[in-house]
Amino acid sequence: MRPIVGFTIIAAAMAASTPVEAEVFAMTGHFPAPYRAVSLLRSIGVDRIAGRDGTALALAIEQKLSRAGPDGRPYYAVIALSRRGPDADGIITGLADASVRETNVKRQVEVCAEGTDQKCTKKEKVEALCLQETVTFAPTLRIARVTDGQILYSETRTQTDTIVTCPKDKSKRTPRQSIDRMVRTAADRLADDIIPRHENNRIRLREERDGMDKAMAQRFRDSIKSSQRDPVAACGEWAAMDGDRPGHPSILFNLGLCAERDGDYAGAERLYAQAGQAARGSAFAEGVERVRALAVGRADAAARARGE
Repeated sequence: MRPIVGFTIIAAAMAASTPVEAEVFAMTGHFPAPYRAVSLLRSIGVDRIAGRDGTALALAIEQKLSRAGPDGRPYYAVIALSRRGPDADGIITGLADASVRETNVKRQVEVCAEGTDQKCTKKEKVEALCLQETVTFAPTLRIARVTDGQILYSETRTQTDTIVTCPKDKSKRTPRQSIDRMVRTAADRLADDIIPRHENNRIRLREERDGMDKAMAQRFRDSIKSSQRDPVAACGEWAAMDGDRPGHPSILFNLGLCAERDGDYAGAERLYAQAGQAARGSAFAEGVERVRALAVGRADAAARARGE
């Protein structure tokens, strides 16, 4: 099963840029992991990760995957592998070996020209020879399914960091500190790849009334204002308005939010697509993409619960 393309949620950004008085629908979504085949496994074991930093990365992955999720439990059962053989559904292996390359570079630094370092009365900039350390960490991780040995995940993601230390620098970040941070980042990235996301989104209702007559525009405005107090009634009002004047993009979009809020992702996709056609633009494509991902996430969760 190929990884799905990363889905970007824009609802949070929309909410951040939305005025405080804007009306929104708050919804919780279960989005699929980029590597869906791995996410269907119930348990994972971390086998030997070779390289100088392999042990540290293995421990970081175990700690990350063992943390509780939104439901209070870890998504995977993290299994300690035994000599008798793997007891987990999937096995993580890999290679993690950081490198540090040192070079000399010239930099402009500020020094004391008059007085002492403790009580300097005049400073000036001079050219100094500094040590530049380039840290590179490119761990390779893969996950194989135990039942048939199929490789479900294989990724190499390179991280780099540059540390420049000049004479008399008061603080110095070490390559070891940089590598430790990169190890944690590598574990975070793996978890993001194989664990589905539960996200709370606040999505703004569409309030544009272009093309409505005066009476319908007022009716629509009132329904928007009441939507936060009684969203079910507002959804019913939009459905009635769509019956009176079919095809208005704002009404169709808000009905799509109603369907999405109720978990009717197929209905929401249809309504978002109709809203886009009515508006003759692609502004509603984000909603279509979102509910498609939500439908996949729900199906994956059900398949995993059944043990498929």
